[in-house]
Amino acid sequence: MSRGGFSVFLALLSLFFGAFVVMTIARYISELIFPNKDLENSSDLYWDVFVQLIGLRDTGDNANLATKIVGIVTIFVGLVLFSSLVAFITQEFESRLQILRKGKSLVVEKNHTLILGFSDRIIDIISELVIANESEPDAAVVILSGQDKEEMDDFLRNNLGELKTTRVVTRNGLISNLNDLSKVRVKVAKSVIILNDALGSDLEEVKTLADARVVKAILAVVAANESDSLPAIVVELHSQQYRRLAESIAPGAVTTLNEADILARILVQTSRSVGLAAVYLNLVGFEGNEFYFYRPEKGWQSLTWGELPFHFSNGMPIGVRHADKSLTIKPSKNYQLAEDDEVIILAEDDSTIEFHPQPVVQPKNYGTSGDRKTLERKPEKYLIIGWNSKAPITLREYAKYLVSGSQVNLVVQHLTSEIQAEFDEIAKTYPHIKMDILQVNLDSIQELESLLPYEYDSISILALRGENAEEIDAKTLTILLELRQIFRDYTAQTKNQVTTELIAEIIDSEDTDLVIKAGVKDFLLTNQFVSKILAQVSQEPDVMAIYRDLFSADGSELYLKPISLYFSSEQLSKLTFADCVLAAQERDELCIGVKISTLAQDRNRNFGIDLVPSLDKQLNLSFNDALITLAEDET
Repeated sequence: MSRGGFSVFLALLSLFFGAFVVMTIARYISELIFPNKDLENSSDLYWDVFVQLIGLRDTGDNANLATKIVGIVTIFVGLVLFSSLVAFITQEFESRLQILRKGKSLVVEKNHTLILGFSDRIIDIISELVIANESEPDAAVVILSGQDKEEMDDFLRNNLGELKTTRVVTRNGLISNLNDLSKVRVKVAKSVIILNDALGSDLEEVKTLADARVVKAILAVVAANESDSLPAIVVELHSQQYRRLAESIAPGAVTTLNEADILARILVQTSRSVGLAAVYLNLVGFEGNEFYFYRPEKGWQSLTWGELPFHFSNGMPIGVRHADKSLTIKPSKNYQLAEDDEVIILAEDDSTIEFHPQPVVQPKNYGTSGDRKTLERKPEKYLIIGWNSKAPITLREYAKYLVSGSQVNLVVQHLTSEIQAEFDEIAKTYPHIKMDILQVNLDSIQELESLLPYEYDSISILALRGENAEEIDAKTLTILLELRQIFRDYTAQTKNQVTTELIAEIIDSEDTDLVIKAGVKDFLLTNQFVSKILAQVSQEPDVMAIYRDLFSADGSELYLKPISLYFSSEQLSKLTFADCVLAAQERDELCIGVKISTLAQDRNRNFGIDLVPSLDKQLNLSFNDALITLAEDET
């Protein structure tokens, strides 16, 4: 028994056959001395002993006394041994089932996406991977986590929708343990996503410890693959120090993502151009449109960048990846494509991308050279409510975009010396922007009203600290409702319509409808944004460079620009999307879609956002609508 289950099985089996031999000899001797008349040959004797030993036959009424005595002993011995053997097999079977339930067994998948860790982000990531794997007949996502397998399975079963062609396999274990990584076959995984178990609102020491665990997991993945080629590793890290460390472990194989940095940049751009959050949600991930790298087999045939968009029936080129892997977003329209250039193209699916040697449509040029309309840049006024890791980045990003004389105020529940010191340093760095910080009881509608919130162009509410996403979002929604009530009271008293836009950072994507009903014109879905990016970068790591460029204040960014900058009222009724693309080119911009203002609150119609329609699509636009463009600035 000390040698393990297989030895016990062999011992019981040996005893059983040993008993069979002994009882056969005893029966044979009994038959020699006291023979039974109904026993015809020795084979019948062997059969009688065997079936008595396994308990399928008694001694029979016609047998003599000696045979009955031997038969009784045989049955008794068989009862003990055979029952022990059956009980052992049953126990081992249940033990194996228990191992499977605990998620300790080896997985058999290969070329799968491996997720290390388990958090609220997991649902959005898997949902994105399901969409990405629709073209594959049998795809797999394997999750390794310290959580109980049955708990993980129950959570996924209750929250995931249809998996289509994707299978989800869960295993219990340590994400930095080499044996556990071997069980989930990290060596044959297509990509590895390592989740960070610290929230953006957690204390710095909590996030530092979580970052350290992620770096340890990266080391384990690298060690588990030994000298073999590494899969693409995508990780989420809060600290810049740990991001540098992670990327140095396996240069080129590890892609890091900073939630606070990306979301702070999106928040600033969204607050200055309402509707951009819905555009970004269409860009990141696999649902809707995504980025692909494309080069035709026969080359670009000496096309310029300005001519290129009209050679694709589906998809919109937004940039170029050169032979040295550097990226250029929105090159000059006179740039001539090199034969080894790859185009970064925004499309619904790579299967729909098709390059045509000849233009697929001839746009009409409605513009008049030398008469370019622009928007005047004026001082702006913004309010940020709450303090978390995104607040300092948000303040700096505002300062990069805004003109001199603009104002950015920060309101916090508890003003500590650390917050004051960091705020003062930022304000000193950007003296052309007026910055003030105030301590306000966010639970008091009177103190919120004292801020005169209706005087701001936009108010951004950052996620406050809480135990979970539900608690954090509840606090955000409370502030939203209070601000909406202040706006209503102000309108009732003064008869003036409030134009202040509300931007909210929402953790749980399921709360989107609540946010819209609370009067928010735009919103940030923290988990959903980051999860979509993690999923897409795990399949195509080079996409991360595109996001970093788009979310930066340098170069070109996304803007929603009024249609009046491009067309007169008489021209709006007969426009195609190709006409919009050409009109944007005349302003050194790149048009990737349109926004219909009348559908801005319709979630089923994508909040009025129509990205990359076909070039020949007829558009019915009004002066309240806008073009979605890549441009140097908002003018």
